[in-house]
Amino acid sequence: MPFFINDNCIGCTICAQKCPVFCISGERKGIHVIDPEICIDCGVCAIYCPVDAINDPTDTLLAGIKHKLIPKAEVDAGLCTGCEYCVDICPFDCIKMVPMEGFHAQIAEVDRDCCVSCKLCETVCLKDSIVIPRATPFLSYFRECTEGQGRPE
Repeated sequence: MPFFINDNCIGCTICAQKCPVFCISGERKGIHVIDPEICIDCGVCAIYCPVDAINDPTDTLLAGIKHKLIPKAEVDAGLCTGCEYCVDICPFDCIKMVPMEGFHAQIAEVDRDCCVSCKLCETVCLKDSIVIPRATPFLSYFRECTEGQGRPE
């Protein structure tokens, strides 16, 4: 069961711009809708919504977060093995590989300015080296679908 947009929607389009799977549609100044077949329940739409127009799958109204306070992906350099799964899955190209000082290896680095806090990188990280400190109780659907399938495409 996906997140959904309620009648408080003012059609600002922020939710559609920030959605990592591009499942939100609608006209500017009109009520937007979330495609339940595509939604991964990450809650990005809710944390960016300026008018609190997003409900979670339990019909609970979710409050937005001030943009400067939205948690972003953090990489633990000691755990990162440079597998690049996070680079491949990031829908906004916020992650790149950078040389690891003193080694001939690379590790992930996050551009915090473009990270939307979707947690896709966190869900595919095999070493748990990427963390976004934000509760996403409904995102487990995505992890369950990718576990045991090797590298996600």
